[in-house]
This record gives sequence, structure tokens and C-alpha cells, in this order.
Amino acid sequence: MIVWWLSEAVPLWATALLPIPFIPFFGIADIKSALVPYAHPLIFLFLGGFMLAAAMQKSGLHKRIALSIIGIVGTNSNRIIAGFMLATAFLSMWISNTATTVMMYAVAISMISLVATRMDDLKDSRNFSVALMLGIAYSASIGGVGTLIGTPPNALLANILQGSYQIELDFVTWMLFGVPVILVMLPITWLLLTKFLFPTTNHRNLSASSVLREELISLGPLSRSESLVAVIFLFAALGWIFGKPISTLTGLPVSDTSVALIAASLLFVLPTLLCEEHFLLDWEGMKHLPWGILVLLGGGLAIADAFNTTGLAEAIGAGMSGLDMFNIWTSVFIACALIIALTELTSNTASAATFLPILGAISIGLGHDPRLLMIPVTLGASMAFMTPVATAPNAIVFSYERLRIADMVRAGIWLNAVAVFVCFGVFYLLAGPVFDIWVR
Repeated sequence: MIVWWLSEAVPLWATALLPIPFIPFFGIADIKSALVPYAHPLIFLFLGGFMLAAAMQKSGLHKRIALSIIGIVGTNSNRIIAGFMLATAFLSMWISNTATTVMMYAVAISMISLVATRMDDLKDSRNFSVALMLGIAYSASIGGVGTLIGTPPNALLANILQGSYQIELDFVTWMLFGVPVILVMLPITWLLLTKFLFPTTNHRNLSASSVLREELISLGPLSRSESLVAVIFLFAALGWIFGKPISTLTGLPVSDTSVALIAASLLFVLPTLLCEEHFLLDWEGMKHLPWGILVLLGGGLAIADAFNTTGLAEAIGAGMSGLDMFNIWTSVFIACALIIALTELTSNTASAATFLPILGAISIGLGHDPRLLMIPVTLGASMAFMTPVATAPNAIVFSYERLRIADMVRAGIWLNAVAVFVCFGVFYLLAGPVFDIWVR
């Protein structure tokens, strides 16, 4: 599975099915036990999140949110880039990085056709275009780390922690860690792109607001479906945030998964129009959900379970016990750097699925909490900025004709270096307060 995941010789999702036949074949467990991880509660949490995202896209609410954020920030060249990055990062917290990038790419093309052509300096024009496209790709990856449903590595981490170590990683706890990473990485990325790598003169009268106005006008007034999706989304967000306090006060078992599925079910109940049988989400829309991700989560959890039940995790941990001569924080820093470098050559999902079970075992072998290596590596897997193959957002914006591979490498090598220190630094500061991981 490691070879297939890293080489992507076959689709990641197909590789994730291998534990089902081979765990019984090798006598590790019976077929029923092998299938249990594929129905883990966290998988249904992500299913509910995907359904909410599908309804948001179907109604057009995601585009209205993006255009509104861009319009608020301002309309000179650097502020336009900031607006696009903020909108992209926010949306990527809730819907897939790929879908967010595709949508923002289309809006950016319209913006470039107006803004770049009004710049007298050809270098300024190209710098603006390249910075805008790279800003969209990078902020999509950065924004994805903000929530558990934002990117597959986060989901894999939560699944493996709960399935293999009985450690629950809830929505709010992850946001307390992920959002600060966004707040640090996003401004640094914007500064690097607009002030150092691809600077432009401060153009103030570009009339970019006309493009935004035309895009918003084309959406029309806020529709009933957009309003209902927004209300349901708010209900889900509040449920995820206040679920634990409600459970403590009332004794009711309010979990992140139940909140997600209740919200998702409402999408099939509420009609978009009072007198028509069109609902916020239907089965036709469900066909386009990223089902492969859910299979991948099950496969990652199944192989992690097998690590424990066979004693492989304990053996790996014991084999790595000699590493205790190094300071554990040095090991964390090296792990961050290595996963970021590796993810430039393979997808972040493949990197996370391959190494999270191993790193958990190593951390236990060194006498530490498994999260000590697993969390920063999960974060680092989403911080690959140098190559088009590293992430889907990178590949999408690379199709822009004025963007060259040298531009992405030039920006990415700086951001990769920054990301190593940010991932390590934020985790070092928040490991104790957020995750209750205290290293003596």
C-alpha cells in the first residue's frame, strides 16, 4: 500500500480497499472486523460536511460569499490579491480545496482581464497576474488546515487517533489549532507574493469594483435556497462549536457526527421554492461527492488498526527507541521538514495515509503521546507550494498561460521554508494549551 500510495500507480481510493480482502487473507482479523473502520463515525462526519458543501455550491452561496469578501477588502492591486486569498482560505475551510480553486480561478481570470490590461508596465501586469493565481492556490491549501473537513490529511489524522489510540479529536479543538496557523501563514504568503517576489506599483484607480459588481449582479438577489443553506450551515457550525457544552449540561449525546448528519438530512427536506418540489440537495447532487475520500479514510484507519492488532506498531516503536538520544522537539522539526519535502513529489493525501500510522508508533516507542509527531506532520502535508503535482490547487492555477514553473518554484521554496517553522512553532506553542500534550 505504501508503494502504491506514494507512486500513485493506481488511484489512491483503489489502494485503500486492499485491507478488506488481505486482512482476512493473512489471518489478521475476519472480514467483519476488516470492514468496521470503513463505517467509522468520523467518516460520516465528513460525509455530512461534503453534503453541506455540495448544497452550498448548488445554491451558489459560495460564490456570493467569495465576491462579498473580495469587495470588502478593496480594489487596488495588492488588496485585490488579499481579498481573493481571504475568500479562498475561508471557503477552503468548508468545501474542497479543488472546488474552491476552480471557482476562484474563473473569477480571477475576469479580474485579470480588467486589471492587468489597465497597467501601463508589462512587468507590473504579469506580476499581478502571477501573484493572484499563486495566492489562490496557496490560500486554498492553507485554508484547508483550519477545520477537520477542510482537507483529507486532517480527516485521516482524526480517524487514526480515535480508531487506534482512542483519542478523540473534535471540531473545535482542531480549529483552535488550525485557525492560528491560517492567521500566521496567510499574511506571510501575501507579503512574500506582493511585496518581495512579484511586487506591483500601488495602483489605486483600476475600477476592479466594476468586475465585482457585475459578478454580483449576475447572481441576482439572495435566493431562498442560498438563505436556507446559510441557515443550515450556521446551525451545523454552532452545533460543532457548542456540542460538548450542550452534552455536558443536558446529558444528551450531541456529537460532531450527529450534528453533521442532521444538518445534511435537512437539505433533503427543505424545498428551494415553496410551491415546487426542488430541494436544497438531491441524489443527483450526491453523485458528485468525493466518495473516494471516504474510502481512503476507511482504508487508512483499517491499516492503522492492523498496525496495532498485529503488534507491528509496538515493534516499530521499539525499533525506534534509540532515537530518544535526540530531543523530541528536534524530531518534530525534522518530521515537519521531511513531510513538506516529500509532499512536493506526491499528493498530500498519499503522504498522510502512508506515514501517520508509522509516526504514531514511533512516538509511542519514544515514550510520548502519538499526537506529538502525527499532528505537525498532518499540518506539513498541506504545506507543499513548489510543484504543480503537490496539490490540486497548484495544478489548477498552473494551467494559467502566464504562470511558469519557475514562478511556482521561486515562491514555493520560500513558503516551504516558512511553513516548516510555522508548523513547528505553532504546534510548540499550542500543543499543551490546546491538545494537553506536555513534554517534560
